[in-house]
Amino acid sequence: MTLGKLVASSIDGVRTTELDGLRNEELPVIEESACDLGSITKILGSTSILMKLIEKRLISLDDEVAKFLPEWKSYPKEATLRDLLEHQSGLTEWRPLYISQNSADSARQVIASEGYKHSSGRHYSDLGFITLGNVIGQVLATDLESAFKEWISSPLGLTATQFAKPTDATNVFASSYGDQAEMEMIRTQVPYPTSEKLDDFSQWRSGILQGEVNDGNSFHLYKGVSGHAGLFSTAADLLTYGEEVLKSLKGEGYFNQNLLSKFLTVGRDPMQGLGFRNWTHGGEIEYWGHTGFPGVTLGLSPHHQSVVVLLTNRLLTRDTPEKTEDIFAEVRDAMRNRYLK
Repeated sequence: MTLGKLVASSIDGVRTTELDGLRNEELPVIEESACDLGSITKILGSTSILMKLIEKRLISLDDEVAKFLPEWKSYPKEATLRDLLEHQSGLTEWRPLYISQNSADSARQVIASEGYKHSSGRHYSDLGFITLGNVIGQVLATDLESAFKEWISSPLGLTATQFAKPTDATNVFASSYGDQAEMEMIRTQVPYPTSEKLDDFSQWRSGILQGEVNDGNSFHLYKGVSGHAGLFSTAADLLTYGEEVLKSLKGEGYFNQNLLSKFLTVGRDPMQGLGFRNWTHGGEIEYWGHTGFPGVTLGLSPHHQSVVVLLTNRLLTRDTPEKTEDIFAEVRDAMRNRYLK
């Protein structure tokens, strides 16, 4: 049986024809519809590029961040690339840097000088992957968008995957009502307290986001190109990427088998590998992958040789949005029942 026959996707969303100010009927989302990946960018983009750079011996996991970014020499603890990939660097989880910083360069400095928060443990951090994106740019002396095309999307044939905007603006998945979700996070200071305030920013988006990056830092500060968020893709391309990872684990794909196995090994935290996180069932790892804030998930199951793609626009609501984790739990249950038949 081929990999393709074992691949599944779950799509629950809406796209509209609201282009150039014209809105017609709502249309179903299909496997070729573009979707904002949010934090899936962390593995499909940053982590994947870093694996290739390690494979080519341009960097190593235990290189200190300060080796590439001089401002990290004053960071309160010695942090390595491994620490950033495992979310063990001590950085704060999230901060709307686009409110207080007027450039990517100033944000880079502030992350190192003001970002330290945790002395130990896993603390999922957007700032950590923004930093990894900066490291990639420094090592390759190019921008992250160009690095992604050269090292990942072109070699893997991901023709519908790119930063900042979808490749097809006529077939794109709406993600939310403007910056509503982040505005609420700042207003309530939940789940993360920030020094930035709502009134300090005047460029809030209010319309339906369709073809614009949802993440505030990525959109407002990094023009849609960042190590933590900014990629658009389709279910079809995500399945292609997932199949390539599974083939690589068997020594038949684009990524080095031994190195990829290391990335898909539990580190200091039971739910975290290098870049990739995992979901367990019955004490066993069921999937490796990542979620994305707009309501998307990519799950890879080496045991079942399958890839699961979940696309929803959970944020496209005026009510409290469902949690991506809860939606994916239902999908995992459905997939588990499928394997038992």
